[in-house]
Amino acid sequence: MYSPFSGPMSRPAVLLTGREAGDWYRDTLAQLDPAGTFHMLQVDFEPINALLPNKLQEAAKLLEPYFEKLEQQKRPYILANITLHEAVQYFSFTPKYFISIQDILQQVLPQHSEKVIILGTKYTMNHSFIPSLIPNQIVKQLPSDIENEVEELRKLYNYNRDPKRSKQLFQDLQDFPQHHFMIACTELAMVLEDADPPTSFRFIHLPLLQCQSICIEH
Repeated sequence: MYSPFSGPMSRPAVLLTGREAGDWYRDTLAQLDPAGTFHMLQVDFEPINALLPNKLQEAAKLLEPYFEKLEQQKRPYILANITLHEAVQYFSFTPKYFISIQDILQQVLPQHSEKVIILGTKYTMNHSFIPSLIPNQIVKQLPSDIENEVEELRKLYNYNRDPKRSKQLFQDLQDFPQHHFMIACTELAMVLEDADPPTSFRFIHLPLLQCQSICIEH
């Protein structure tokens, strides 16, 4: 069994998955809390990633041992992969110290109904998991051409960046005023940085909210 753990941990932890996503979480936490020391723990991601998104129960079996180890530390921790949050429901136990996106959404979403557009993987944008976490909100589906562009940009940002294309995406998204855009993918957090959209956009930035939540626990 691949194991990145070495000795006891006394600080909040970040469970890292893909390389680009891991770099984003590291950089963001360094900006939010320059003096903070967070335990960065890397999973053996390749076999897990090969099962995403359609074999989440199998992925859960590979992910669960990391959660078991983190639970023993009795310190808060986050998972640096939004898609994998859905796999946690298939664990043989309920994590106690894990800060889930459900926990975060319950804190940040208003009680009254808002219009929400999810920006994530093609799977996330079309699947019921995140809408099930925000039952009081109105989730709107993007037109297929824009949804395809979101997916293509997400894949591109796994290994490269394209600020011009990112800016164009958010220009297209201006056709959807009065909506909150939920950033539900780390690659799209990078797209958002490059796009630098107008302040009129309203966001529910899940990766950033994760980082802010673990800083509070520091």
